[in-house]
Amino acid sequence: MNWRGAIIRFVTVWVLMEIFRHTFTLTQFPGISWLDGAILAVVCAVIGYLADEMFGGYLSAPGRGFVGFIVTTAVLVIYFTRYVNAMHTFYVFDAIVIGAIVGLADAGVGTYLRNKGRQTDQE
Repeated sequence: MNWRGAIIRFVTVWVLMEIFRHTFTLTQFPGISWLDGAILAVVCAVIGYLADEMFGGYLSAPGRGFVGFIVTTAVLVIYFTRYVNAMHTFYVFDAIVIGAIVGLADAGVGTYLRNKGRQTDQE
């Protein structure tokens, strides 16, 4: 993963946190703000980048998507345990859905960016 992949993961997590923050389930949280979403996105991007580099930085698109899913879901579940008194299955479900969407974005957009740099001769 290069810096573009980390930026894509950051933007994806941040946008999804903003979308889910305004839905019914995450509005029940007392303290998720714009800044909290940004901090969570930075943490997900940094940990995802480090996890990809731990594997040599040469993960396939499905591998990158899986790492994005696992890292994002883990970070969000750990963050949501702060609200353990009011923990509902909606919070875990939101973390899994956001993680799955980030994983799909990592796999799809990462493949697109990787193939964009290659030139094909179809003459």
